[in-house]
Amino acid sequence: MRVRIRLSIGCLLAMMLLAGCDDSPTSPSAAFDLTLAPNTVAAGGTIQGTVTLHSRAAHDYYVQLSSSDGVASVPASIVIPAGTASTVFTVSTRLVAADTVAKITAVAGNARQDASLQVLSPVAKPPTLDALELDTTVVRGGQSVQGTVRLTAAAPVPGGLTVSIRTSNAAAIVPATVTVSGGTVTSTFTLSTRPVTLDTQLEITATYIDQIRTVPLRVTP
Repeated sequence: MRVRIRLSIGCLLAMMLLAGCDDSPTSPSAAFDLTLAPNTVAAGGTIQGTVTLHSRAAHDYYVQLSSSDGVASVPASIVIPAGTASTVFTVSTRLVAADTVAKITAVAGNARQDASLQVLSPVAKPPTLDALELDTTVVRGGQSVQGTVRLTAAAPVPGGLTVSIRTSNAAAIVPATVTVSGGTVTSTFTLSTRPVTLDTQLEITATYIDQIRTVPLRVTP
């Protein structure tokens, strides 16, 4: 048995209109991107975030925002106005004692995007021993070599920073300590050698707290 369903033109138009009206402001089909510029900021500073649709919004497009860490604050929501494809918002940060990464999240319907923001602590990191350098690694006994102690950051002011120096063989004579003046990152010293009758291989070592740097030196007759 066949069943015939007759629909009036008015009913068909109504159905078509209803099917085409599913255009809610936060439709997940309208994909978007989330960007932060820059993605690293000093604690207490602000940066700009941008939500960009892949096409212009037919209606106002609402996006919910959140931060994974209280170090970064974002508005609860933003709106991309109809006829446009993007909008910007401000991310504010607060002071922290250590570098912190916060995840900024944007959600609209079933669409979600995340972006990471690194918040840098304003607390200056203490300098550490970066390197010990000699202007040559081979020297004739009786001659001198210039050495350089290098830090990762400027030595504290006032007072500077003291690095211990030692040698593994008496063929080389080094100062017991070298002081890096406050506000600078390097200090030089003179290494003297004694005459030798045989090639002598030795090591020069610089020590600051638990940081040790060693370089080889060959003294020749």
